[in-house]
Amino acid sequence: MEGNVYEAIVVGAGPSGSSCAMLLARKGFKVLLIDKEDFPRDKPCGDAVGGKALSVLAELGLEAQLSKKGFLRSSGLIFSSPDGNEVEIPLLFEGKEISGGFVCRRSDFDDIVFQNAKKMCKTLESTEVVGVIFDAGRAIGVKAKGASGSEGNYYAKVVIGADGVNSVVARKGGCLVADPKHYASAVRAYYSGIRGLRGNIEVHFIPESMPGYFWIFPLSKSEANVGVGMLLSEIAKKKVNLHKVLEQCVKSKKFEGRFASAKLEGTVKGWSLPLASSRRKCAGSGFVLLGDAASLVDPFSGEGIGNGMKSAVIAAEIIGAALKRGEVTLADCQEYERELWREIGSDVDYSYTMQKVLSHGWMLNIAIGKAKKSVWLRNELAGMIASREAKKKARDPLFYLRMLLA
Repeated sequence: MEGNVYEAIVVGAGPSGSSCAMLLARKGFKVLLIDKEDFPRDKPCGDAVGGKALSVLAELGLEAQLSKKGFLRSSGLIFSSPDGNEVEIPLLFEGKEISGGFVCRRSDFDDIVFQNAKKMCKTLESTEVVGVIFDAGRAIGVKAKGASGSEGNYYAKVVIGADGVNSVVARKGGCLVADPKHYASAVRAYYSGIRGLRGNIEVHFIPESMPGYFWIFPLSKSEANVGVGMLLSEIAKKKVNLHKVLEQCVKSKKFEGRFASAKLEGTVKGWSLPLASSRRKCAGSGFVLLGDAASLVDPFSGEGIGNGMKSAVIAAEIIGAALKRGEVTLADCQEYERELWREIGSDVDYSYTMQKVLSHGWMLNIAIGKAKKSVWLRNELAGMIASREAKKKARDPLFYLRMLLA
């Protein structure tokens, strides 16, 4: 048993899990990082790596690796409304350029983070965690099955669940609650030969995609991650097939010219997005949850990497301090949950407000139409993307009045 005892076990080696494992290993702790896949592996996603994730990558010393790989940096945002208006918002705030982040395939991005974690802690690939071991209600380890089918038990002072939307750790800990109002579903495809890519992240609220949105995230000058996402409650209510919606968007009058010579590379893939607007329980005795396992996907953008990697940093700080004292208590795990929401709660509230407001086509038509004509409003929107203080305006009715009068 001695060889299977660690100070922390991290289940799931995506960006959240690998980041947390790396940060704990840096502090000198014995960490086991387990994933059911072999790396590199594909992960259906929009492939956008935004500002929150970049701050963590900088802390990990990995941002330079992404730059050296030549991944595309986004230079701004393009939004379009159901009535056909389109606005470009350069990523500027108070006259300074905002880092727009990268767009890179998750197979590449996740592997970079994982390989760096692998240098610092024990890793098991092709190993599926099938259960959590509890003692008197406290998580003390995991049961895992290797590629050969053999099972083994691994023990630790804390179990960190970063194993995605269907997290075993969340389920065994009684935290896996699915509310269709706080879940979204998405499909994405890779296309080459797309015309008119300018390095901008594109989000289009077109009739074919409403009440969801159609995105084009450029990977190069002619290749992009293309997809559509929608709330699960709306999909069920309207009996929507997202694969068909994506096809309709690509063939729509607005985009048929840009995709006239485009080629679908590979297959269309779908996935579920557990939204942070649910504020689901994400800690218990002997365990904490990160990323999708904790339901941390941004309710408006659908982006999960940023909040996931932020949760990794917070967990590593609080769990690391507890391990240094020699024991991870229930109070420590609960403190992680409180600190997590202190850190990301206001951003999530802003995004949830925007999700609700901009689910109405008429509001999108007004907002994007006004932004197209108003430098003030474009600057305000850029600020709301970059600044926490500016984001508070999303909950102020006077902001919308000013927008209407712009």
